[in-house]
Amino acid sequence: MAFLKTSDSIIIKATLTDKGKKLLSRGKFKIAKFTLGDDEIDYSLTYDTLQDDADWQPALRNTLPLEAYSSTLKNIRYGLNSHDAGVMYLKDQEVKEMSPDIHAHILYIPVLVKNDLLTISPTLSGSAYYVSVNDETSSQLRDPLLKATGFKFLESNDFEKCKIVVESGLQAPGPLDKSEFPVPTPQNQIDYILKKFLLDNEYVISADNRFVKNISSITPNSKFMNFPSGEKIIDFETLNEVSPVNLESPFDNHASYVTRGVRNMVFDYDAGSLSAEARSYNNISALEGPRGSVLAFNVNVDNELKVNSTGERDFRYKKFGEINKIVFSELPTKKFDYIETTIYIYGGTTNARLLVPVRLIRYAGV
Repeated sequence: MAFLKTSDSIIIKATLTDKGKKLLSRGKFKIAKFTLGDDEIDYSLTYDTLQDDADWQPALRNTLPLEAYSSTLKNIRYGLNSHDAGVMYLKDQEVKEMSPDIHAHILYIPVLVKNDLLTISPTLSGSAYYVSVNDETSSQLRDPLLKATGFKFLESNDFEKCKIVVESGLQAPGPLDKSEFPVPTPQNQIDYILKKFLLDNEYVISADNRFVKNISSITPNSKFMNFPSGEKIIDFETLNEVSPVNLESPFDNHASYVTRGVRNMVFDYDAGSLSAEARSYNNISALEGPRGSVLAFNVNVDNELKVNSTGERDFRYKKFGEINKIVFSELPTKKFDYIETTIYIYGGTTNARLLVPVRLIRYAGV
């Protein structure tokens, strides 16, 4: 939708959804509110304020806006949020004059990051995390030659050995002086996450229901914390099966799952006194700044995709993936079938997004 303002009137140019067209035909169409999105913006393209070249033009300036779609689910996949809109845009002095507990004036918005530092985290091999669909495949992937490379994978028949771990919190932008970025202390978690109402207590996971039967997530008793002594507790308890909910996904053939995370209690108790390598929190958390919550989950593959190599291959491997392929150079005589898909994760409060590419893999024989 766009506003075209002339000298004496405002013209609204809009692409209507099917529901909008229905209301318009009945004379009941009325614009009550709107939302903004930035789907076309690539934030990895940043402005370099120190650039002196007069011919240099940031790619962001040349980004073209997308045309609106008539489908509800295709519009604004990445909407812009307004956190505490009533007081968010106050000036510094105005904020100082208010209560010290004011939760406006948001300087940093949390992001979601994948944690690959833990022993339970799968290996990012190539561009995807591998999910073994059955026990036969898991046995083949534990071949000593492949295991020697440190390769770890998810198992659809065993949720406890490996899990996808996602953290919500603050990450320093690339050009920012890291010395000015808030360190992950308990007080900074309060000031930058809790008081700003930016804690992701819940997450929405969207997975392709043509391949994924359901999601298994952690229980509320899970713990992710460290202590000043250096002791750590990394206990993502037995996963609970999560069923899909009646929540529309912006992606075709995807089901949505709502699950809770737990508080991320991994802190820097010795901020400034130890080297980054010596701080215990740096060894288990993927975030540089204050942490909010953490989620761990696994995927349960559709039963018909779990057939062993002696059974009949499901047609989806050929239609949506590849069959009889040598995937690992360490296993030159073993062939596999696989399907590649993407799991989308959203922070329930921040609306922060994370894409997790996975490869569902099945041993096909030699």
